[in-house]
Amino acid sequence: MAIEKVVNTNEDAVKRGKLLTLSLLIALSIFIQTILKVNEGDVVRTILTALVYFGVSAVGLIWAFNFQVRFKSIPFLVQSALFVASEYLFVQLFFVQKFSRIYEGLLLLILIGIVFVGTYVSFLMSNVFNVNLYKNIPLVNVGRTTSYIISSFTLFFFLFSLLALQLPIYFLLPLVIVVSVFLSYIHLKNLGYEGILLTRKTLLVSFLVLFMFLGSFLSGVTHEVSVLGPVVGYFVGIGVANMKSTKANKNLELLMYISILIAITFIILRLNIFA
Repeated sequence: MAIEKVVNTNEDAVKRGKLLTLSLLIALSIFIQTILKVNEGDVVRTILTALVYFGVSAVGLIWAFNFQVRFKSIPFLVQSALFVASEYLFVQLFFVQKFSRIYEGLLLLILIGIVFVGTYVSFLMSNVFNVNLYKNIPLVNVGRTTSYIISSFTLFFFLFSLLALQLPIYFLLPLVIVVSVFLSYIHLKNLGYEGILLTRKTLLVSFLVLFMFLGSFLSGVTHEVSVLGPVVGYFVGIGVANMKSTKANKNLELLMYISILIAITFIILRLNIFA
């Protein structure tokens, strides 16, 4: 038993080392590309590079997990890989446009540090869910909370990127729907929902995200502000979808979520007036 425990500890240490290395390489590569302005002004190359980051992250995670993955591991791998791709798009489409002075280079370095930490946390989350497929572990609850945070940031990064690309409305809206449905589905699945209940809750959250996106998008505020509406909508939607009907303070919690939606809508409208 003691030998088995030592083996498992060593294996976990090796996995963490691989995940740390993979996260560091991704962050450094984004930093170097941004400094050199490799894809500056080329939208197609930027999108293709994001797809490369997606693929490398997914394959890298399989390698980091020592190839101990199942078919059910795919949602975890995709969620983290999607987060990395969204990080890359956000950095390229938001920061590169303003990168011209020394102090902005320092800000970029700080941003890349945040990318490194976020990527590593996302990879650890995937590892927790993957290990939980083989044996029940207490850390799965931490993984679910992390999934909430990671999926929210992924939505923010992707929606900002879609707006920054200035896509036609007939391309923009379908992509917003696909992204919101996908992220809602994966996170709710991480929470343990299955079947028709999973479908219903996914549609509920996605509808709220789309509703808030349209309201923010039509208000005409800046991209950074307009994506706050749908992200808050996602936060509220997941919270409502995960509410237990037996909770004593259910009505109070529901009122709090409604108040949050009203508050963010009011803020966006006010910003539109002063824009």
